[in-house]
Amino acid sequence: MGFGARAKMLVTDRDVKQKTLAAAVGISEGKMSNYLNEKNEMPTRVAVGIAEFFHVSTDYLLGLTDDPQPPMSLSQEERALVAGYRALSRDQRELVLHGVSLMGEQNRR
Repeated sequence: MGFGARAKMLVTDRDVKQKTLAAAVGISEGKMSNYLNEKNEMPTRVAVGIAEFFHVSTDYLLGLTDDPQPPMSLSQEERALVAGYRALSRDQRELVLHGVSLMGEQNRR
């Protein structure tokens, strides 16, 4: 599935008018139609605009992933936690997950 086809699928699935999307991205409806039908190559700025409009990643539009959600941005501290977690054994990871679950329950009280 091409870039335009995946974008067109979002337009259809989310019941968005091409005219609305074109206006949000700042191009004409005709140009949007050509990009969605893959008659013309979609410029990067249009692709980014479509991704932002639908709150999906450009990797999803490109077909590099089937997960539409953009990756989470992590702070340096969070990246260090993930790296430390990955270095743990399976049993240690289970303990960490259990501890986090317990702390989450305490926070909800």
